[in-house]
Amino acid sequence: LMLPGFLPVTWHYLRSPAVRKNLKYGPSMRHQLDVYLPSTGTGAAAVVQPAPPDGFPVVLFVSGGAWIIGYKLWGWMMGQVFALNGVLCLCCDYRNFPQAEVPGMVEDVGRALYAASRLEHAHLPTTRPFVRPRRR
Repeated sequence: LMLPGFLPVTWHYLRSPAVRKNLKYGPSMRHQLDVYLPSTGTGAAAVVQPAPPDGFPVVLFVSGGAWIIGYKLWGWMMGQVFALNGVLCLCCDYRNFPQAEVPGMVEDVGRALYAASRLEHAHLPTTRPFVRPRRR
């Protein structure tokens, strides 16, 4: 019933030159990133913007679902919106339960951040925190 709604999204994801899919960042099958490069246009018509000298700002999207489900493609629309606004967006997969417990999941996200810091188009600050926890 929902298939017609997903077909255009899937087609744009698969055909876009601005999306680098399934980049490995660790040893597990779940250690994969999708990178949404800043671009003009969407889908097959997307044109990747040249990186500024200091790189693009970066957002890391970590999908969640009670620690047992989650998939990097769930961030596709967010990746597109950020990319169209000049922000490099990374959507990462990580090991879910029972493959890993919470410390392992946190380690996976740390690996993804490290991989992000090594991307040529990314600009991550090194002198100040760039991950800020919410205050309660």
